[in-house]
Amino acid sequence: MMRTIDEALDAALDALPGTQAVDAVISADGRAALVLLSDARIALVRTRGRRVSGREVAWPMLRQTYDGIVVETGDRRFGDVALVGVTALDIRRLGQAPMAPAIAEMVAMDELADA
Repeated sequence: MMRTIDEALDAALDALPGTQAVDAVISADGRAALVLLSDARIALVRTRGRRVSGREVAWPMLRQTYDGIVVETGDRRFGDVALVGVTALDIRRLGQAPMAPAIAEMVAMDELADA
């Protein structure tokens, strides 16, 4: 199971040697992750027990459902994979810098201006 982005990035490197992973979004159950690669491609990584598998997927393979994102791989052996709790907004945020540091900096600058 993947719990952190670093674990998802490591799993992508294990499953797809030679790739460079830069960001990831993880399913709420930790069984799957969508990983952004350095060249703007995406990879789907899933775990089954201790076994990790992955494959490159195309953006049109992603579909929003009530429970999260489903990746329709079209591969009978890999199957369709559900990213439970992941939304389209989570997918859009892949590769973007976190907002918290920028917001903290803006608040600090505003407090200095008021002083």
